Amino acid sequence: MENISGVYGGGRLERLKKTANIHRGFITSKNFDASFYVISRTEYIFSTWGMPRLSPEQIAAMKNLKSVFYAAGSVKSFAGPYLKRGIKVISAWGANAMPTAAFAFSQIILACKDYFRSSMEYRAKKDIVWKVEKRGVYGCKVGILGAGKVGQRVIEMLGSSGCEIYIYDPYLPEKQAKKFGAIKAGIEKIFKECMVVSNHMPDIDETKGKIGAKLFGSMPDRAVFINSGRGAQVMENDLVKVFSMRTDLTALLDVTFPEPPDKSSKLFKLPNVILSPHIAGAYGKEQFLLADCVIDEFEAMLKGRPLKYEVKLKMLKNMG
Repeated sequence: MENISGVYGGGRLERLKKTANIHRGFITSKNFDASFYVISRTEYIFSTWGMPRLSPEQIAAMKNLKSVFYAAGSVKSFAGPYLKRGIKVISAWGANAMPTAAFAFSQIILACKDYFRSSMEYRAKKDIVWKVEKRGVYGCKVGILGAGKVGQRVIEMLGSSGCEIYIYDPYLPEKQAKKFGAIKAGIEKIFKECMVVSNHMPDIDETKGKIGAKLFGSMPDRAVFINSGRGAQVMENDLVKVFSMRTDLTALLDVTFPEPPDKSSKLFKLPNVILSPHIAGAYGKEQFLLADCVIDEFEAMLKGRPLKYEVKLKMLKNMG
């Protein structure tokens, strides 16, 4: 309920009430059966983070249900049973990608300037370090892992920066990469040649444990690894091992696995690993963007216009 109030705040719920007859309470998995009268008449569901995973029988009970509007990102954990019954699922994944991409973009730009390493050395030496080769954004090789909504948005934001952009994404056609103004490359090449590598791969079985010691160990001197995707894609024991030896490298981790790390984790102790508590996604008023997205889609549906963010069953396999 707290998530609903946060996402649909700032007048969003009032906007929704202008076009829909909204039930006054919140339906959860706990009060689902007691709310059967309302459920049986429901045509549209509006939700966000914390969406309950209903059983096929509970979904079947909603005989009038037409669409689920999810004001958050991935719908992978719950969408399948709805889609198999022909119920539309609309996600605000595009809007949710915006703050995440902005977060990653800002870190990439600072990393290209060697900001994080230089700041640590400045603090330690209390003097301007001129002996280190200075680098800038223009011509900096940046590797983007995953060209989904977040990855694409990051690439767009980097478009005018002058960076050389490389993309690793097995599902992305090379022609599409060229349209982005980027070069499609293998993951080994990206880690070996790029000064900054930013992870945005989808959270699927094929990507779990994808990034390990061999890739980290191949990174150029003073390179930076950024992870605002998913922690399970990184073999964190390998990261700790390599970054303990390669003190020239820097890791910026907004996500880990598990989350948070165990309190005894060396991730908290390594000076060249900077942790943030999963704050890249929508926070504060940024959450209103998610509600705006699904309400826009709802209004488009009522007017018979095409939907931009409808999720199809075949999409679930490769979604994060």
